[in-house]
Amino acid sequence: MIREHLLRLAFVTALLIAFLHISAVNFFLYWSYWWFDIPMHLLGGFFLGLLSLWFLVFYSQKGFAFSQLQTLFVAVLGALFVGLVWELFEYSAGITFNSIGSYPLDTIKDLIMDVTGGYVAYVYCFYKIYRQKVSF
Repeated sequence: MIREHLLRLAFVTALLIAFLHISAVNFFLYWSYWWFDIPMHLLGGFFLGLLSLWFLVFYSQKGFAFSQLQTLFVAVLGALFVGLVWELFEYSAGITFNSIGSYPLDTIKDLIMDVTGGYVAYVYCFYKIYRQKVSF
């Protein structure tokens, strides 16, 4: 039950990210509003945290047991890993334009937002499981 819920929520989050990104590119929102990438990274971290937790639930149903701390690490590190890969892609593709501050500061802010999104996914999942009295 929780596995299907996580996957549905991740899918809806991905659709929201896609809609916002397409709108941002078409209406120049990334360039008009310097802060627009902050909620995008937060949503991306949330999405990746949900996917990481979905895999964790899958493996827990196969007989593996995970503690709350391990669950937190899975959600946060899943978001952080993909966030790092994204930042490396931006740097290698040369799309690091930043009108406010410096590129290293922007990268750190983006990674913090990715990790925060992963943490929010963990809190959401923990709350959902706690309410259903189901364990990993």
